[in-house]
Amino acid sequence: MVRELVRTREELERLASLMADEIQGERENVVSRYIQTTSHTVQFIGGKAREMMGTGSNLNKEKMMSGIFTSNNIDLATEQNFREVAVARDLQPQRFRLALKGFSLPTQQEVFDSEIPTEFSMHDTEFKAFTQCHPNTRIRRDLAVDQRIVVNSKGGIMIQTVPFFNVSFSYGYAPIPMGRDLSVVCRTNDDLKKLNSLTEFIADPTPDKRVKRAGSLVEAFHRLYKIAGLKYGGLEKAGIPLSELYDVVMLTGVPVHEIFGHHFEEPVRFLEFGESGTFKQGQSIRNRDIVLEDNPHQKVAGFEVLGFTYFDAYGRLRRKVTHIKDGEIHGFLGSEYADDSEKLKQYMNSSQSSFGGNATQDADGGFPQARMSCTVLDGKVCEQDLEGKIVMVSHEGHTMPADKTYLAKSYECYVVRDGEPRRVIPLQVTGGINQALANIELLKDFSYQTGMCSKSDPLNSGERVKVPVSQFTRSQIWRDQQVYPLPISDAHLRVLQGRD
Repeated sequence: MVRELVRTREELERLASLMADEIQGERENVVSRYIQTTSHTVQFIGGKAREMMGTGSNLNKEKMMSGIFTSNNIDLATEQNFREVAVARDLQPQRFRLALKGFSLPTQQEVFDSEIPTEFSMHDTEFKAFTQCHPNTRIRRDLAVDQRIVVNSKGGIMIQTVPFFNVSFSYGYAPIPMGRDLSVVCRTNDDLKKLNSLTEFIADPTPDKRVKRAGSLVEAFHRLYKIAGLKYGGLEKAGIPLSELYDVVMLTGVPVHEIFGHHFEEPVRFLEFGESGTFKQGQSIRNRDIVLEDNPHQKVAGFEVLGFTYFDAYGRLRRKVTHIKDGEIHGFLGSEYADDSEKLKQYMNSSQSSFGGNATQDADGGFPQARMSCTVLDGKVCEQDLEGKIVMVSHEGHTMPADKTYLAKSYECYVVRDGEPRRVIPLQVTGGINQALANIELLKDFSYQTGMCSKSDPLNSGERVKVPVSQFTRSQIWRDQQVYPLPISDAHLRVLQGRD
């Protein structure tokens, strides 16, 4: 039934024609967009399955020189109701004042169509059985078909259909949950059959990498489940002496994405007097061993990643951008708007701001802005004995841009003892952004993590807009960082350590 909700190529082309006709003859640059996400979700808890299905759409229009943005969330735009929903879209315009870079709008016309897999329930039996045998575990699988139309007043028309398949595993509850998310583009039933190959890229805290070596996703989840129990109520109890600085092993790319990657998104707002970016074009970072990129076309186990897209919110083809290479800052992600050359020169040592094609907008219809797609970290690797090391599976982090510092949180932490990862209480890591980047070393294994990333809406800083992102990074050692425990109550400790 979910396939009935997905728009056919012909339906999208007819809708694109109506959108193009509406803005034809405009005396300024106008971009009109339609986004539809159709999803089929099954969640497995305690051997029971709960099924959900639905679709949501957004129609929005941007008058770039007049500074008028209108948006309307709807059930579905069709040939029959297009005029009505377009009128409703324009009833509450948001006016904005942003500095245009002056790019010419693209005139390319292209359709990127895709097959949709039919047997997306092929793993359901084993997911259901797993949650029945493993208390407090949850597995969710989703098929989400992302369909987009971007047309502009210069004749450009871009259409795409991209089907994503997601498997999420979680165990336990706050304050020490465990979770893994894996989402990739799946176009055929053969793609669905190959999902188990993703086990190689699951964040794995075991020194012998037994989770990555599992033969299937459920076997990998079982091996994670076996090590998930809390062993130590503090670092001292785990044999980690109190000191000022620690070497921390990060098994996901989330801190890389949050703490370094976001600073390569060019701000669309007007910059404050004296404001300075964390990274500047041509800056030395004193670490020649890493390469940091944003790559919407990255492949993981042969799959395209979450964040994959053919074109951006203005119909420009998306491309890979290298941020750091050979110890130097290189490319930034940009959109159609940026402050004047003088302020950009001060902010990021780049007065031209000629880069673009990275404007992202999700189904919530927020104003497009430069956003990452898939953050990739690679480079020279080193051998490292994990014995006695703090190991973190972090899914959260942020920075304080004014003083160039960061905070990364992890609710899944371990200390390796006798070759085994022993779970400790949640931890947070803090320090200077540039200092952390200079001291990062890479390990051999890769991990792949997916999710949604929120950021302030450029037109309304009080609202957060989300986009799908992923991280494909080598595990990292963050040398000489500050580590502190996150608060955890005595009552929680008693329950988690089985004393109640």
